[in-house]
Amino acid sequence: MITAIIVFIIVYNIKYKKLTKEIQSSLGLMQWLYLDIDEIVQLKSSKAVNDYVPEKMFMGNKDKLLQVSRALEQKLLYSEKLSHFLVQNEFMERFTYKKVRKDIERNLEHCRTYDVKIKYVSPAGNKTNEKTIKYQKQYLDHLLAHPELIMTKGEYNKYVKEQQKALLDEKHHKYYDKVNSMTDLAVEASDKLVIKGDQQEVDSLIANLFDRTVNSIKKIKSVDSEEWDLIDKVISTTEQGLCEILNRNKRILDYYESPEFIQIKTTCDSLMESQKEFNEYINEKAQTIATLFGTRVVREETVAEDKHEYIRPYKKSVTPFTAEVSAQVFASAENNPLEYVVKQFYPNKSQYPEQIQKLQLLVEELETLKDAKRIIDDYKKDYQQYITSVPDYVMENDEDGFYSRLGFANISESALTVSYKFSYTSGGGFAQRSFSVPMTEETIISLIETLQGKLSAAAFSKEQRALMTGKLRQQIKERDNYTCKYCGNSTMKEPNLLLEIDHIIPVAKGGCTVEDNLQTLCWKCNRSKGSKLV
Repeated sequence: MITAIIVFIIVYNIKYKKLTKEIQSSLGLMQWLYLDIDEIVQLKSSKAVNDYVPEKMFMGNKDKLLQVSRALEQKLLYSEKLSHFLVQNEFMERFTYKKVRKDIERNLEHCRTYDVKIKYVSPAGNKTNEKTIKYQKQYLDHLLAHPELIMTKGEYNKYVKEQQKALLDEKHHKYYDKVNSMTDLAVEASDKLVIKGDQQEVDSLIANLFDRTVNSIKKIKSVDSEEWDLIDKVISTTEQGLCEILNRNKRILDYYESPEFIQIKTTCDSLMESQKEFNEYINEKAQTIATLFGTRVVREETVAEDKHEYIRPYKKSVTPFTAEVSAQVFASAENNPLEYVVKQFYPNKSQYPEQIQKLQLLVEELETLKDAKRIIDDYKKDYQQYITSVPDYVMENDEDGFYSRLGFANISESALTVSYKFSYTSGGGFAQRSFSVPMTEETIISLIETLQGKLSAAAFSKEQRALMTGKLRQQIKERDNYTCKYCGNSTMKEPNLLLEIDHIIPVAKGGCTVEDNLQTLCWKCNRSKGSKLV
């Protein structure tokens, strides 16, 4: 009986060992892993063992935390493999499987945590104290997500500063983005503005926004500073102002899409056909004024001192011929405007002869546009019977745009009151001053004389000629009986006929502004003649 039992035990153990090897081989293992404590920490006192807390192992040593975390990840993968095996496998019906299964389950007890034995042994070896800390993945992940929990005091102070800086940088960028969104809104608005003066109002809002926010944002040193509320208020005020401008312009643009306006335009289109060429001619003249008017000196965009380029520049629409100058130049220009007009807008002396000719032509063109404006105003009166029920807000805010959409030439006051502008803005943007030098006929003549006075004697003699003054224009028209010298049409036959004074020999070909070289032409004949010698 005893012999049979011994034989059974021997056979059982042989089959158990054989099955263990087969199962380990099927799992790709040489042996069972992680059967004991992963690490032992030796301490110098029994009290130290009692006081030992889990995070102490990693205090000031993040690399150790990463090492343990990676080791536990390997154990968890191993655990997952064993657990999956126990659910379903081909060995379940084998004779010794239950014992191997118990081995695997004991193995799993050590695989789901990283086990550290904290131990004290006295020098004589007669006193011991120990405890085991089982580190779970959730706890290790928490320490990785909150590294401040295992920092030394010096590391923690540095970490707090870095975190505060990161939060401050994030807030800076948040407010830079708010400023950029206002810039984007202003750019969007620029394409939808029809009301006179609204573009300047948009530019002013953005300039004020830049002046009061951009430099202030980068100077704020705390995420809790009350200055953020002030920045918010400026941004909110800017957004409200931009939206108000967009809404009132949208109201007018919506009217231009309405059936009421389309009906008016349809009626006027057939009536306007006979005046179409005249309106095109006057629009061309109005657009060429700028080409006769000195050199453009403009500030093209609102920018901030931003080396990281967090703030997008805002392209301003500035008045042509605007000089941004220093406070000293601004004061001097106020006292001697024409002299500084020459310095800022006519810097190249070699171009004076050509510029003098352009200024002489400018006087003539401005007078022609004034006559044309009177004629167009008379045409508008003739159309009043067809223009009914137009909302007051349209005519009050966009009368020029309304008539322009009907096909009338648009001669704005700005085209007839050309001016040079001097502008000064302080470094912080809080002080802004400007003044303009309107180019009336008298001022243009004074400017021509100033330029002539700076020429050499030979050049002065060549450029010296009479100017086309309003008085001279009137004399030529009276001499020619307000009649076109080419086609014979006159204001007697056509009261709204636009008459122009033409140089028989063009100025560009050496012709002078003297009575013998001047003649009255209607706008059609003058347009067809151009600079030809006829």
